[in-house]
Amino acid sequence: MKKLLFIFSFLLGIAIMATVAGILLGGKGGAVGDGPTVLVWHLAGPVLEQREPRLPFSGSPEPASIAELYPALRAARQDSTVRGLAVYIQDADLGLAKAQELRRQMMVLRRAGKFVDCYLETAGEGSNGTLAFYLATACERIYLAPAGDLNLLGLYTETRFLRGAFDKLKIEPDFNRVGRYKSAVETYTQSQYSPEAQEALAAVLDGYYAQIVSAISEARHKSEAEVRALIDGAPYSADEALARGLVDGLAYPDEFKAHLEKRVGSKPSWVAIEDYSPSSPIAGKRVAVVFALGEIVRGGGGVAPWTDEVYMGSDDMARVLRDVGKDRSIAAVVLRIDSPGGSALASDLILREVVKLREKKPVIVSMSDTAASGGYYIAARADKIVAEPATLTGSIGIFGGKLVTRRFEEEILGVGHDTQKRGANADLYSSLQPYTPQQEVRVQQLMNRTYQAFVGHVATGRRMSRSAVEGVASGRVWTGAAARKIGLVDEVGGLDRAVEIARQQAHLGAGETVGLDFYPSPPSWLDIFLEKRQPRLPAALTDVVKSLEKTPPRLLELPMEVARLARPF
Repeated sequence: MKKLLFIFSFLLGIAIMATVAGILLGGKGGAVGDGPTVLVWHLAGPVLEQREPRLPFSGSPEPASIAELYPALRAARQDSTVRGLAVYIQDADLGLAKAQELRRQMMVLRRAGKFVDCYLETAGEGSNGTLAFYLATACERIYLAPAGDLNLLGLYTETRFLRGAFDKLKIEPDFNRVGRYKSAVETYTQSQYSPEAQEALAAVLDGYYAQIVSAISEARHKSEAEVRALIDGAPYSADEALARGLVDGLAYPDEFKAHLEKRVGSKPSWVAIEDYSPSSPIAGKRVAVVFALGEIVRGGGGVAPWTDEVYMGSDDMARVLRDVGKDRSIAAVVLRIDSPGGSALASDLILREVVKLREKKPVIVSMSDTAASGGYYIAARADKIVAEPATLTGSIGIFGGKLVTRRFEEEILGVGHDTQKRGANADLYSSLQPYTPQQEVRVQQLMNRTYQAFVGHVATGRRMSRSAVEGVASGRVWTGAAARKIGLVDEVGGLDRAVEIARQQAHLGAGETVGLDFYPSPPSWLDIFLEKRQPRLPAALTDVVKSLEKTPPRLLELPMEVARLARPF
C-alpha cells in the first residue's frame, strides 16, 4: 500500500511540475509568425462545448471544443498571415446543430478570403458517414483517400422499449406525465411509441433530412432531387464518389499536403488550430459566453466519474451568473445551452438567476444541439433566443414516476420485505407498491402545478398568451427551424448572431472593440483528484436500487431516444 501511495504521489508531483512549467513557458505557444500560415484542424472524435479534464500522461487526447474552435476561427478571419484552413475529418462525433455552427464558421472564413479544404480518409468505415460528409461540404474542395468510402446513407434512429422485459421480470412501471407528446415514459410503459410520439419524432427527422439535403445541394451544385437520389444510392467507393461529383479529388495525405502548399505558393507554417493564439486588441467592454451544459441537477455540477456524463448544477450556475452580473466590464451575456433538461426545481432556481441577471444586463440565449425541457425552461425568459436549425428544443412538459419492484424482488430474487410506516403517504416513493388512487391524484396535481409554472414562464418570456404556449407545448420537441415559426425562438443562427445581438442590446457601437470571455473556467485535471467537480446527483443516477425508491415525481427530462436525434447517424 505504501509503495502504491509513493508511486501515486510521485506521478502527481511530476504532473504538477509539468503544469507549472507549462504556465511559466507561456501556455500554448502558438503565436503566428510573419510568413504564410495554414491552420490545421484534426477532427477525430467528439466536439464538446467546453473541454473536459484529462489526466496527465493518460494518453487520452482532449476533444475539440467550441470554446476553443470558435474564437480561433473568428480571429483567423482578420489575420492577414493566415492563408487558409486544412480540415482532416476522421471521425465526426457531434450533433447536427453543433455541426451547423462549425460549418457556418468555415464558410464565413472562406468569405473572408481564406481557403478551406477538407481531407476525408473515409466518410464512415462500416458506419454512417452522413454527418462527416455534411460537415465537409462547407469546404471549398473535398479530397477522399483512394481506398476510402463515402457512406452518405441518410438518417436512422431506433428505440428500445422495456415494457416486455419488465413484464418478464415482474416489474411494474408506474409513471405520470403532463403533455401527450412527453414520450419518455413510453419506453417503460409501452411496447411502441404512441401516434403522438411517432408524429413528433417523424417531424424532427424530416426537418433534419431536409436541412442536410439542402446544404449538400447548395455546396455541391446539385438539385435537391439529385442529392436525395445520391443518398438512396449510397454507399459509394472513392472512385464512384468522384464520378458522381461528391468529392473533388482522390489523394493520400501527403498528396493533400502538397496540394495545400501549391495553394499557398510556398511552404507554409502549419499551426494546429488548438495552438493558434493571435494577439487581440485590448477591449474596454466584454461579452460573456456562459456555458450551461448537461443534465440539470440540484447543487453542484460537473462530470460524473467513469461515465463522462456532464451535469449542470443549480448552485454552480447561480454562482457564475451572479459573478458575471457583478462584473462591470461585462456588457452583455450569451447563455450557451446544451441540455436535455433534468430537475424541475433546479431548472427553476437557475431561471431565477437568469431573470435577476437580465435586470442588470442583456441575456441572449444561444442554443446548441439540445435545449429542451429544463434546457428550454432556463432559456424561456432571456431577452432573445437564437437556435440552430437542427437544435432540439421545446419539450414543454412534465413526467415522473417509479418502477415497482416488489414482485421482481420477492418472486424472482427471493428477497423478503417487512415494512412499517407512520403517515398515510410515507411510502409515496417506495418501489414496493404502486401509488394508491389518492396518491396518484396528488402526484398528478403536483405535476400539473409544475407544468402550469413552466407554461407561465414561457408565456411571460416569449410574450405569448398561455393558450398559445399550450398549443405548442404538451411535451412536443421541435427543431430550431420549426420553433422559430411557432415563436419559441427569435432567430435561427449560431454564436456569431447571438454575440451580435448581445452587442446591439448593450448599445455597443459597431466600431467599438469588444472582448469575448467564456465562463465558467473549464475544470482542470487536478479537480479530478480533489473531487471538486463531482456532481451531486439524485439517487436515481447513482444507485439502481435506491433510484427505485427515491426517483423524484417531477422531471423535465427529454427522452433519451429523442436526445439521440441530435446525432442520428
